[in-house]
Amino acid sequence: MLRSLLVAALSLGAGDALAQETSFLLINATGYPISQMFVSESDFNMWTPNVLRPPVIKAGERRQVTFNAPTTYCQADMKIGFADEGAPAVWQNLNLCTLTKIKLRYDRVSGITTASYDD
Repeated sequence: MLRSLLVAALSLGAGDALAQETSFLLINATGYPISQMFVSESDFNMWTPNVLRPPVIKAGERRQVTFNAPTTYCQADMKIGFADEGAPAVWQNLNLCTLTKIKLRYDRVSGITTASYDD
């Protein structure tokens, strides 16, 4: 029993060591309020828990987003959940290692997502 607890504690500590704080300015140009954000290594669809803290990021608002990202990858996909319960949208192949500012756009009719980095 004690050995199992020790292994579990070491595993938790190792998980923290494999994460780094990631922070960037998110500009919500989607037209919809953002309530959730999930991250996955590009093309893996293995999403983290929601990394976005309340309150909701309203359309047109900017917010500094900070969370612990795995250090095992830089290229990531970002899935955004909307407060109006519209279908989530995904932005692909973002470089979390160099990202400092991102403006997200989303056309809900076509499902097309775009992002810019210097607005």
